[in-house]
Order: sequence, then C-alpha cells, then structure tokens
Amino acid sequence: MYIMRLKELDLATLKKSGYMKQRQKDLFAVRLRIPCGNVTSEQLQGISGIARKYGSGYIHITTRQGIQIPDISIDYLDIITEELESNCTPPGSFGSRVRNIVACPGNHECCHGIIDTYSLGILLDKEFFCEDMPVKMKFSIAGCPNACAKPQENDIGVMGVIRPAISTECTGCGACTTICPQKAILVENGKASILQNRCKLCGYCLGSCPEGLIFEGRRGLKIFIGGKVGRNPRHGREFIEVNTAQETVAVFRKIIEWSKHHTNIGERFGSCLDRLKLEDFNKEVVYQSITAGIYPGEAEKSRDEQILEI
Repeated sequence: MYIMRLKELDLATLKKSGYMKQRQKDLFAVRLRIPCGNVTSEQLQGISGIARKYGSGYIHITTRQGIQIPDISIDYLDIITEELESNCTPPGSFGSRVRNIVACPGNHECCHGIIDTYSLGILLDKEFFCEDMPVKMKFSIAGCPNACAKPQENDIGVMGVIRPAISTECTGCGACTTICPQKAILVENGKASILQNRCKLCGYCLGSCPEGLIFEGRRGLKIFIGGKVGRNPRHGREFIEVNTAQETVAVFRKIIEWSKHHTNIGERFGSCLDRLKLEDFNKEVVYQSITAGIYPGEAEKSRDEQILEI
C-alpha cells in the first residue's frame, strides 16, 4: 500500500520512479521495468489490457529495450501501478538513478554469443536497478565483441570475450588465418601466432584448426566505463577484464560507490573521469577489488600488473 497517493507527489519524485509528465495537462507516460528487454507473452497481454483500460491503447518501445504506456491520467497512477506490479512489469526508473539494463541475447540464442547475458543482466538488475545516483547511470551487456548492445556507449558496459591460444605443436598450415576477420593470426617460421594488438577476442578462430590446436585460453568479461550518446557522444574506455558474473557485479559496485562520492550532480560519469585523474580511479577501484578478493583467477598477479593491463 502507498503511504500517499502518487498524484500528491511532486513531478521530480514521480519522474525518478518512471512516471514522465507529458505535454498534455495531467497526462503521464509510465515507463516499465523490463530488464534485458525480456517480457513474456502473458505479460504483453497484461500490458496491452492496461494500455487499453487506462490509456489510449498505444504502447511505445523505448530505445533501451523498455516499454512505456503513454496517455495515463494522473488520477490513474495508483491503480495502474498496482496492476502493473501484479503483472510482474512494475514501473521503471527515470531521472538520476540506475536505468533499465540493456542486453543482447548472448549465448542463449546467438551463435556468436560468448556469455550468458540474461543471467548477468538479472544479477545487475537486482543489485542496482533504480539506485539513486548523482546523475543517470546506464548499463549495457554485449555477449561478444560484435557489441550489438553497444556497451561502449553506456556509463558502464560489459562485453563477453575469449582469449584464444595456439598450441606449440602448430604446424603452420595457415587454415586459421582465413577465418580471423581481423587478420590477427600470422604464420611465420612454420608456426601460427596471434597478434594481440589486432585480436578482438571474438573466438571465431576456435575450431578453425583441422588439428584442433587453437583452443580457448580464457573466457571472460571486459568492462567499459564512461561512454554515452546524446548531443555530445563519447565511447567508453576499456577498464578491466574479470572472470565471472559475480566478479562483474562486485566491480560494478566499486564503480558505483566511487561515482557517488566523486561525480557532481548532473555530471555524467565519463565527464567526471575527464575532470579527475583516471589513474587515481584505476588504482582506487582496481586495488580495492583485488584486495577484496574479487579476482581469484588473477591472484598470482600484483596490483601494478593488473593496472598496467587496463
């Protein structure tokens, strides 16, 4: 039950909770919480019925894999919220909060998918969705370096990656060189080698060797920070690689807490990184993560070695 009716709240509070004032007097668009863009057919039917009952029967699919129902009278905000929650599609987030989490299908459906994007998205949604921030914070998850979900264009983005390795028994037949889209495999002196400065960590070369001598060296998640779109778009920086979804959530928490303490009101995370020393951010966040045991697979590396890899 609500302590006070939604119509009695100020517009700023309503906006942060997913109720956006329209141009028309006393009408709102209600944005829903749809992590990773996944919704069941039953939920769609429920949303459709709510849109017909309380709105104009129109539904908008947002650019961030969300759904919003426009043309809702302020008098219906309480009842529509109750019905949306019963439909397991509650109102979402807007304003200075963590927004709806975007994800591609990952290895559930896509033949290029490296990681389970949906499970990671649910973990991030449960941990961070709607958390208050100095400014809006957007997450995106891409299953592979094709980056369909555009992780480099979000405040924090994640990409599934595979680091391939070549056996010392390689005969240098060259079959793998025709598969790599980046031309990152070179055959020289009868042996194939990977040009690390070209490799995009897509894993296309796995399985290309007729002798099975190219294999998965490491599967992980690359984290990007500071990206955004808008009138002044910018690509996020490659920050660090981790091994598991749980490590990803832990690193996100370190980044979020750092942002809360250093980002000015209304200042996007990337602009904050520009204003402050990126090296200080790297050392503080990476060092705290390592000392907290977030990277058990990297325990043999020193803090300075970790930072040099950023």
